[in-house]
Amino acid sequence: MRKAILIGCIAFAACSQTPQTPVAAAVAPPATPVSKGDPVEGLRVAKRVGCTGCHMDDGRGGGFDVKTPAGDRLVAPNLTERRVSYDDVGLVGLLREGKTHDGHLPIGMPVHMFQYLSDHEVADITAWMRALTAVENPGLAASTLSPGTLRQLADGSYEFDDHVPDPGNRPPAVRPAEPLALGRHLALTSCGECHGRDLNGWGPEDPTPSLVLVNKAYTPEQFARLMKTGIAANGKETASGFMSGTARDRFAVLTDDEIAALKSYLDSR
Repeated sequence: MRKAILIGCIAFAACSQTPQTPVAAAVAPPATPVSKGDPVEGLRVAKRVGCTGCHMDDGRGGGFDVKTPAGDRLVAPNLTERRVSYDDVGLVGLLREGKTHDGHLPIGMPVHMFQYLSDHEVADITAWMRALTAVENPGLAASTLSPGTLRQLADGSYEFDDHVPDPGNRPPAVRPAEPLALGRHLALTSCGECHGRDLNGWGPEDPTPSLVLVNKAYTPEQFARLMKTGIAANGKETASGFMSGTARDRFAVLTDDEIAALKSYLDSR
């Protein structure tokens, strides 16, 4: 599995070392949420894009806590504590551009995927997070980076750039309604973190398959079953079990129309 997956979903992560200066990116100014958002829909979107897998449904954090071979420890923090550092526009800047409240690089946060979320989806996620009941998690560790990783960040040689958006990206105010466009939007905001930015995987040295190719083995009915239950086309769990778990945790919230739109888009590739 691509190493970037091991450090995915660590939104709002702050390091215990001195904050690093963010790498400048020529991106469009952050949009202001179009409304205060719907916390119920925000939870559904947060599940789909992976927020709750790392930070848990109640925001307490710790759903992701990994020590890397480089000596880093990456922990999803407590959102009910971290949210006070961001106003709503600040959250847009974080999700879209990787701009943190104190200037540290949000390593592991899939900004490259989140940048495509519509204004309305960002507003809904924000409403969900603001509505969370404050919860303590005293045993939660802090993220720490090794000296080697800090050096790589300082000299620009760090190999992962999931926290960097595309220059000039302009996300929509609301997500598309036309089925193929909706399917593309769902793929960009849900699948690229694991299956690659073009959905064709991360290259020959990575075992994560091309979603475009894998999709061809599924009928619409089998694809819908995979999304809802994690059961593959052969009637079993997926080979590694990773997609089965991800589907049940994240994609089971998709509506039938959303699943059909995603399938149609993948079929069109």
